[in-house]
Amino acid sequence: MSNSPKPPVRFRLVITAGDPCGVGPEVILKALAGGGRPSVPLLVIGDLAVFEETARRAKLPLPRWRLASSPAHAAGVAHQLVFLDLGHRWRFVPGRPSARAGEAAAAYLDAAIALLRRGWANGLVTAPVTKWAIERSRGRFEGQTEYLARALHTPRVLMMFVSDRLRVALLTRHVALREVPRRLTQARVREAIVLAAEGLRRHFGIRHPRLAVCGLNPHAGEAGLFGSEERRVLAPALEACRRRGIRIEGPFAADGFFAGPRDYDAVLCGYHDQGLIPFKLLSRDRGCQLTVGLPVVRTSPDHGSALDIAGQGRAHPGSMRYALRLAATLLSRVHSR
Repeated sequence: MSNSPKPPVRFRLVITAGDPCGVGPEVILKALAGGGRPSVPLLVIGDLAVFEETARRAKLPLPRWRLASSPAHAAGVAHQLVFLDLGHRWRFVPGRPSARAGEAAAAYLDAAIALLRRGWANGLVTAPVTKWAIERSRGRFEGQTEYLARALHTPRVLMMFVSDRLRVALLTRHVALREVPRRLTQARVREAIVLAAEGLRRHFGIRHPRLAVCGLNPHAGEAGLFGSEERRVLAPALEACRRRGIRIEGPFAADGFFAGPRDYDAVLCGYHDQGLIPFKLLSRDRGCQLTVGLPVVRTSPDHGSALDIAGQGRAHPGSMRYALRLAATLLSRVHSR
C-alpha cells in the first residue's frame, strides 16, 4: 500500500473569519447551521478559540468540522467541512478591535490566498474586516477587494452587489465623496462597463447583458446646471462602449431610477452610497458582493464588521448565507463546464 499523501481537494470554497472582534465568526456559525449550508466542500480559516467563544456567547452549536494546522494540511483533508486554526494566542474582545485583531484578519486572508495560488481552492467568501485595525498592523489597507486583486495579480476588478432583485456595480469604491469627481474618468467608466458586461456573461450566462448608468449629480446634471460630469465623462464613455457592442443606457437621474421596475441586468452607480442604499433597501439581507475580474470566485456579505453588536448574538446571517450560496452556485457552474 502506498504511503504517498492524498491529492488536495481542489474543488473547495474557503471562508475567512474577518475581524475576530466583529460579527464575522457569528454570521459564519449561523450560516453553517441548519440545512441551508452549501453542498460543496468548505474550509473555514480563523482562530478556533474565537469561534468557540462566539458559539458560547450566542448559544450556537459548533459545526462538526475537521481541524487542520496549515494550508497544505487543510488542502489534503477530504472532508466536507474543515477548519484551519491559525492559533493566535492573543485575546480578542468583541467590539474592541486592535492592531492584533487586524493582524489576525490579514493572516486569515493570506492563508486563503496561499490556497488559491496553489490551486488548492477555487472560491472565497470573506467575512467583513475593520480596515483601520489592519492598517495599524500592516500599513495602508484600502480594502479586501484591493488586497486580493494585488495578491492575485489582477489590476482590473469591479465590485458588483448581487441579489435576486437587483445587481449594482460601483464606478468608484471606498473613497471620500469629495474624491469621486476626480476619480470618475472616461477610462475608469469604460473599464467598469466592460468588466460588468464580462462578469454578467461569465458568472450568470447572460450573453448580451443590458446595462444602465446613473448620473453623478442631481437630475443627472440637468444639462450642466448641476454639474458637467454627465456630459464630459459619462456620455462619451457610454458611447465608446456602445461602439464595442455593449448595450448600455444612461446616464439616468439616480433619485428616480430605483423607484420602479427596470429591465436591466445591472446598473452602475458613481459612488458607494448611491448604489448601496437602494441595493440594501431592496435586498433586505438577501444579497452580497461579488468581485468581478478575479481569477477565482469571491463573494462577501454586504455589511461591515458591526462592532456595535459584536458578541451579542444579534447579527443577521442573511447576507453571509447569500454569499455562500452564490459562491457555491458559481463554483458549480465553472466546475461543470
